[in-house]
Amino acid sequence: MPIIGAALLVSCGTGGNRAVEPEESVRITIDRLDQDLFHAAPDSMAAASLRAYARYGEFYRIYIEEILQGAPVDDPRLPMVLNAFVRDPDWSLAQQGVDSVLGDMEAQRALFEQAFGRLKALFPDSLIPRVVAFNSGYNYGIFPTDSVLGFGAEWFIGPDHPVIGYLAPEAFPNYVKARMRPEMLVPSVVKGWLLVHYTRDVQGEDLLFNLVETGKVMALLDALLPGVDANLKLAFGPEQLAWCEANEYLIWKELAGKDQIYSKKEEDIGRWMGDGPFTSGLPRESPGHLGEWVGMRMVKAYLKANPKLTFAQLFAMRDAREILKHYKPR
Repeated sequence: MPIIGAALLVSCGTGGNRAVEPEESVRITIDRLDQDLFHAAPDSMAAASLRAYARYGEFYRIYIEEILQGAPVDDPRLPMVLNAFVRDPDWSLAQQGVDSVLGDMEAQRALFEQAFGRLKALFPDSLIPRVVAFNSGYNYGIFPTDSVLGFGAEWFIGPDHPVIGYLAPEAFPNYVKARMRPEMLVPSVVKGWLLVHYTRDVQGEDLLFNLVETGKVMALLDALLPGVDANLKLAFGPEQLAWCEANEYLIWKELAGKDQIYSKKEEDIGRWMGDGPFTSGLPRESPGHLGEWVGMRMVKAYLKANPKLTFAQLFAMRDAREILKHYKPR
C-alpha cells in the first residue's frame, strides 16, 4: 500500500512531549469517486464516467488507467469495463461495506481537517490536498499525487468483513488484514501524504538516514493527530507498541551492536524499514517496519533537547548523525 486554539501535547510512545502550534482554519471535503461510480445506474455509466472526468480531471485518468488498470480513459469501451467492475460481486460487496461501515465519512473528514489545519500552522506554505475516496478493487490503499490525496476506502471496512476473508493470503497476509480497520484510515492516509511530500530521497543513503527521515514524518504525524492512539499512527498492534517501549534498549543493541546503523546494504535497510509480521532477528512479539518507531524515538529525543526547534527547521536538517547524538535508549 506498496500525514485549535490552545496548545496541545504530542505523545506517540513514551517521552518527547511537545506543544503543537495553533490550528489554521482549512476546509476539507472528501470527494466520493467510489459512490459516483458504484451508485450510477448500469445504463448510465457512460454519462457517469464523463461527469467524473469533468469533476476530477487528471486524477480520474490516473484512477482509471493506473489504479484500476482498466481501459484508457478515452477508450469507448471504458463504460463496459466500469460496468463489469461495479457489478462484480466481490467489488460491489466491498463497496457495500464502505457504505455501511464508513457511511458519510464525516468523522474522518473532521480528522483530516484537524490534521491539515495543524500542518498549515506548522508549514504555512504547505499545499492542502484535495481528498478523494475511491474503490480500487484492493489495488491501492493510498495514492498521493502532487495535489490530490486519494485512498481506497475498501481497505478500511474492518478485518472481519466477509470480503476481507476472500483476499488471497499470499498477497494479503493476516498482519495486513489486521490493519484494515476504520480507525486506521486517517492516520494511514495522512502518513502517506507526508511520506511522499515531506521526506528526502533516501536512495543510496545509509540506514541511519532512512531512520531519521522516516522518524521526522512520524513525529510530524504525531503532532498532526495528537488525539489518535499511538499504535494506529505506527500501524502497530497495541501489544507490539508495548513490546517496543519495554524493549527499547534491546532493540538498540540489535541495531547498533551489529554495526548496521551506517550500513547501505539493501538487506540491512529492508530488515528495519520493510514491512512484515515481525522484525527478523527479534522476537515474534516485535512489529515489522520497526525502523519507523526507532527513527521517531531518535527525532523525539532531539526535539526534547531542542524545545525551540520548529518542525520546518527539523525537516531542513540533513545531518542524521547530529540527531543521533541525543538518542540515549535505556
